[in-house]
Amino acid sequence: MNKSVLMVMGGAMIVAITVALIVQSKLSPKGGAPAPKTVEILVANKPILVGDTLKAADVRWQSWPESGAFKGVIRKTAEKPDIDKLDVLKSPVRRAIESGEPITRQALVPDVRVGNNFLSARISPGMRAVAISVKASTMAGGFMAPGDHVDVILSYTPNLPNVEDEVSDQVVRRFASQTILSNVKVLAVDQNAKDEDRPAKIAKTVTLEVTQEGAQIIALTDRMGELSLALRRIGEKDTPVSVAVPLTTDATTSAVVKRINELNRKTKNAGGTIRMYSGSQVINVPVRVDAESAGE
Repeated sequence: MNKSVLMVMGGAMIVAITVALIVQSKLSPKGGAPAPKTVEILVANKPILVGDTLKAADVRWQSWPESGAFKGVIRKTAEKPDIDKLDVLKSPVRRAIESGEPITRQALVPDVRVGNNFLSARISPGMRAVAISVKASTMAGGFMAPGDHVDVILSYTPNLPNVEDEVSDQVVRRFASQTILSNVKVLAVDQNAKDEDRPAKIAKTVTLEVTQEGAQIIALTDRMGELSLALRRIGEKDTPVSVAVPLTTDATTSAVVKRINELNRKTKNAGGTIRMYSGSQVINVPVRVDAESAGE
C-alpha cells in the first residue's frame, strides 16, 4: 500500500478520535448530578388504627424528597424540632395509617380537645349517624364491631284495615318481617367507635351510617316494631335494590298457618249458604258441606 495513503488514513483516525473525545466532554455533566433536596416529615413508626390517639412513640422524623412532600404533611421546622411538642399529638386518627406512611393533618381529627367530635368526623359526606337500641338476639349475638356492615330487619304486626279476613289470612295472620335497609355501615357499638380487635360483648346501642332517607326510615320503623341487625360477610357489597327481598310473614313461614289456610279454602269452596225467610226478615245461614260429598 502506498505510504501517502497510510498517512491519510492515520490522520483521519486521529481526527475522528479527537472529535469523539471533545463531544463526550461537552455532554458529560460537570461534577455529577446534584443530589435532590430533602426535608424531614412526620411518618408512622407502626400501624395506627382508626380511633387511636396519636402519641409521640407512634411517629418519627423521616428524610423525604422535598418535591414529594405533598400538601398536608407535617414538616420539621426550627420552631417545632421536638416531636413531644407537636400540636397534633393526642388527636384521634380518622383512618388507618400504615408503618412508614406520612402523617397528614387530613388523617387526624382536628382539635378534638376543644369540642370536635371523633364520630362526626368519621361520617361520610351526605350521610347521617343514627343509633338504635339492641340486645344479643338482635345484633348477631354481640359479634359486631365498628366498620362492619349489616342489614336492618323490621319485625312487626301489620295493620290491615278494610281487608276481608279470608284475603288477609292468605298473606299474614299477625306477624311480618322485612329488610328495610341493606349494607349499612356500623359506626360505633355503645360508645366505642374504634376499629380494633376486641372480645365480643352485649351492647345496648349500635350507631349506623345511613342516608337522610334511611334516618327517617329507622326513626319510623323503630316505633312500628322491633329492629334486628344481620351481620354481613366482609367485603360483600350490594345495594338495597340489587337483591330481591322475599315476602316473609307468619302466613308464608309457618306450616301450621299454611295448613289452616288450605283447609279454610277447601271449606269455603265446599260450603254454601241457605237463605231463610221469616215474614219480612231474611237470614243467610252458612252451611259446611263435606268436600267429597260436594263432588258427587
